[in-house]
Amino acid sequence: SNVAHATTDATVPDPPTGLTATANGISQIDLAWTAPDEDGGAPVTGYRIEVSTTRGATWTTLVTNTGNTTAAYSHTGLPPATRRDYRVSAINRVGAGEPSNVAEATTDPDLPGPPTDLNAEKRGARAIDLSWMEPDYTGGVEITGYWIDVSEDGGTTWTVLVADTDSDDTDYTHTGLDPASTRHYRVFAINVAGMSEDPSNVAGATTDPIVPDAPTDLMAEANGTSRIDLSWTAPDYDGGAAITGYQVEASVDGGRVWTILEANTNSIGTAYPHTGLNPATTRHYRVSAINRAGIGAASNTAEATTDATVPNAPTRLTATADGTAQIDLDWAAPGFNGGADITGFRIEVSEDAGSNWTDLVANTGSTDTEHSHTGLDPASTRHYRVSAINEIGRSDASNVASATTDATVPDPPTNLVATASSPTQIDLAWAAPEYDGGAPVTGYRVEVSEDGATWGDLARSTGSTATSFSHIGLQPGSTRHYRVSAINVAGTGLPSGVATASTDDPVERAGRVNEAILPHFAAAATSSTLGAISARIEAVAARNPLPSQLRAAGLASLVGSMHDGGDLNAVRLLNGAAFVTPLGRGAQEQQAGEGFGAAAWGSAEYLSMGEPGGEEVEWEGGMLSLNLGADMRVHRDFLAGMSASRSSGDYDFTDVTGARQVEGTYEARLNSVNPYVAWLPGRTGVAVWAAGSFGWGEVAVDDEVAGRRESDARTTAGAVGASRILVANGASALRIRTEGWMSRVEVDESEGMDSLSLDMQRGRFALEWSQVHRFRSGDEVTVLLEGGARFGDGEGTDGAGMEFGGGMRYSSPTTGLTMEGHGRLLATGDSGYEEWGVRGLIQIDPQAGKGLAMKLVPTWGDAASGVQELWERGLSGRRDAASGMQRGRLNAEVEYGLAEFHGTPYSRIYLVDGGTRAFGTGMRYEVSQVLGLRIEGTRTQSADAPARHGLALRGHWKF
Repeated sequence: SNVAHATTDATVPDPPTGLTATANGISQIDLAWTAPDEDGGAPVTGYRIEVSTTRGATWTTLVTNTGNTTAAYSHTGLPPATRRDYRVSAINRVGAGEPSNVAEATTDPDLPGPPTDLNAEKRGARAIDLSWMEPDYTGGVEITGYWIDVSEDGGTTWTVLVADTDSDDTDYTHTGLDPASTRHYRVFAINVAGMSEDPSNVAGATTDPIVPDAPTDLMAEANGTSRIDLSWTAPDYDGGAAITGYQVEASVDGGRVWTILEANTNSIGTAYPHTGLNPATTRHYRVSAINRAGIGAASNTAEATTDATVPNAPTRLTATADGTAQIDLDWAAPGFNGGADITGFRIEVSEDAGSNWTDLVANTGSTDTEHSHTGLDPASTRHYRVSAINEIGRSDASNVASATTDATVPDPPTNLVATASSPTQIDLAWAAPEYDGGAPVTGYRVEVSEDGATWGDLARSTGSTATSFSHIGLQPGSTRHYRVSAINVAGTGLPSGVATASTDDPVERAGRVNEAILPHFAAAATSSTLGAISARIEAVAARNPLPSQLRAAGLASLVGSMHDGGDLNAVRLLNGAAFVTPLGRGAQEQQAGEGFGAAAWGSAEYLSMGEPGGEEVEWEGGMLSLNLGADMRVHRDFLAGMSASRSSGDYDFTDVTGARQVEGTYEARLNSVNPYVAWLPGRTGVAVWAAGSFGWGEVAVDDEVAGRRESDARTTAGAVGASRILVANGASALRIRTEGWMSRVEVDESEGMDSLSLDMQRGRFALEWSQVHRFRSGDEVTVLLEGGARFGDGEGTDGAGMEFGGGMRYSSPTTGLTMEGHGRLLATGDSGYEEWGVRGLIQIDPQAGKGLAMKLVPTWGDAASGVQELWERGLSGRRDAASGMQRGRLNAEVEYGLAEFHGTPYSRIYLVDGGTRAFGTGMRYEVSQVLGLRIEGTRTQSADAPARHGLALRGHWKF
């Protein structure tokens, strides 16, 4: 048969054996191994070498295949002091076998680099602190210490300070140095391989100096009466720093307490003069050297005393009269005797107040400090001075003292009279005493008393022989009692009799009252008049003869917060009532803007005002303003008219500026005529107007001291304004209103009253909101709210304020009846001033009626039958018979009959010669042919009684 043969498959080689690793320098490790015992049936072609940096935990391939059968390998490029673990696998054509044993080796360490950032800092006078940074390169191993060199010559030569610190600490303290020593340093790093070849940077420092030693050989020597010279030797050791000066200290108590005489001489000189001393003055001294480290120890102590001199002058010389012939002298010895004992005193005397002096005693030869000058005449005046004496000489003279021997006090002055010469001054006059007490009268003591029992000095001494004196600076209304005593050298005599006088200031008081009240009255009157005109114009602009709204007059005149000005009554409740009386068809034409329609109108307003907390004048009262006017359309868009007004104010006041409060009353009356013109464009509720005012009247001040004073007054004013309904939404409407006026009031000078001129300006901006509720019957209820701001300038109108008002209106189209009630105030205004106002309105504007009726009944003599008047007027309308007897009377009434309503609104006035006045307004309503009702409000006022008010509702039945 044929021959066949086969070969078994080869396998991977066995692992190499005997692997070793050996370091060869700082960057190489040499490997060696033995080839595997079995090559797996195929020749070994190379070796795979693996390395581990994690001590065999993980392996990476260093050489994938050496490509030869050499059993050795060198691993180069390693860092110094680096460990590596190795294993080797044999490779044949089948693949790599299992790895050999593991071998490890570590490269050799390298020398470290130099330390960095060496820094040297002084620590006081004996040490320097070093600090540095570890080398950036440590040679692969830890630093084990540092080598430190030091140089005393700035780095020229070096010596070893520490050969090895044996620590990796990077700081070191060089101790045991002298003060002010300078050293430089460098540092080498050390590891197991050795010391770094290069040192660190060089750093230097100097220790602090210390204070110098004490100066020596201090000496003190007197140089005259005011100087001591010092000298010394500089200290042996200056503390390591140059001496810059010396501190000099002195003691006045032998060295127990020291004070600095010279803080620093700023010189190296070793001498010092102490000047400005008193004679015979002893001082102790010590000296200390100064360098930049501070003040050293003190030297030895030295002392010296300045030369003696004459004493100081005696002090506190006094001279006291002892009877009529002797003056006793007393003085104090000088505080400084000049350095030598005092042996006596020189006493000098002058008879001409010190112009010429003579020796009274040239030398007392004693240390006694008193002396008596005897043998003098009564009422004799002498001046004295004293000098001290020691062995050096005589001192300056003491103070001058004088005395006058006794004399008798003068008799009392006579005929004392006190006269008030002005509101703040009382003049006194008297006769000199008949006997002056043996010495001339030199002045007068003036005493004053407010109650005649307790007295005080007005002038302790007038210092003059004049027999008059004026007491000034008094308050008006002051009462003072006076007495006067004469003064001579012996003293003050008995007082004279008592004289009394009182001051007063009626003219200035009238001026204060005028300035306090008149600006507010004039501003309120102007606002009321111009506000009534404004309301009338807005009524025409709204196509309504009598629009019911919160009028500008009420709000613009309020300049204070609301206060309790008195009980609410009919006049205040119904003040501000207004009416429009059509004249033929004029009103209808006027409202329609057609033709030259004319209409008349009127209003009334009452304001309560006051300033109860006034600084000079406290006051309160009220003002009633009446306005009547008529106007016509001169063009479709223009309205022209004229009104007349009268404002009356009555106020109670208290003047609190004087020594006592003075109470009184103030009256102001003002009449005016007021032309006005308005532009009324085609849109409803828009109006622009201008008005003027020219008035005359009078003011009166009546107080309990000076009585009544009156003076005429005049006023002029001008105003502009505009209004517009901004929003009208169904039953609601919002109106904007703005106005401004300027006014001047002048009061003439009269007896008891100075002239006065007032200029005032005011501007106002307001918004008015109205809401109407209509009933099925056609009747309406309207709620009105208004708010605004006021800006004023001038007397009585300064500042700004916020105004608010509110009201309600009821109107019946079928009857033409309208009733309103309003309240209004300025919530913020001038501090201290208070004013408020309320008003009511009853308005009837029917489509048809019985029309206008007027009655004017003048009467003289007895009153009409009381039964007839009771029948016609009722009890509340009956006149006071006593007031009308045998006097002229005028009874006038205006009424307007209403056909559909069967009612008659009316107003009436009743005047009696002598001052009695009565006003009434109301409504008569005929319920049926036999039954009637009447409601009426009245005000009655007379010259000798306060005003009375009434509100009556009554009925009558005819049968």
